[in-house]
Amino acid sequence: MSMSFRITHAARLLALATMMIAGLSGCISMKSYVDPALPKAGKGDLVVAPEPKPVQVLFEFRSKGAANAAATSQIRPRVVAVAAESGLFKEIAAAGGAPSGGVLKVMIDNVAITDNAAAKGFGTGLTFGLVGSMVTDGYVCTMTYTRDGKATETTVKHALHSTIGNKAGPEGLTPMTPADAVNVIMDQLIWNGLKQLSTQGAFE
Repeated sequence: MSMSFRITHAARLLALATMMIAGLSGCISMKSYVDPALPKAGKGDLVVAPEPKPVQVLFEFRSKGAANAAATSQIRPRVVAVAAESGLFKEIAAAGGAPSGGVLKVMIDNVAITDNAAAKGFGTGLTFGLVGSMVTDGYVCTMTYTRDGKATETTVKHALHSTIGNKAGPEGLTPMTPADAVNVIMDQLIWNGLKQLSTQGAFE
């Protein structure tokens, strides 16, 4: 995960680290936890059309609504890899291609939701009572598939919880490095988005 991709999350954690540093012993470390609310999805959950068509994949990552070119470049290969592995498409066409296929547009926005989860409509698997000990990032994936003038859209939401130092993390969740946790979240967002589009008959 690139430095520019982590900067928004790291900035929010800085205040938390400052408050906690007096009570910490040893090295300060950041641990991340993937929220359990979003169901896991995979290839077996998809509805594959009898004759899959080629697809052109367009991807953009945003931070609080603003385009993040570095993160887009970092994550795009994961998005394309999941699309290729899904079996939903005959092939992944190069930019400007897919004349007889469709266009899959994926936009993921990273938003802070620790203090305003309810207002943003995030149904996470955790409560937000751990003020001062944990921060939560939200990820909103908007996925649109267009072919022959017909567009089908779906939205998937996920969350990443992070702690600093020796503070205990959410009970029952496995601690991960921030980079590994973000990769898991990106994959789950894409798989769930493809699942939802496929069950809506978007690829038929």
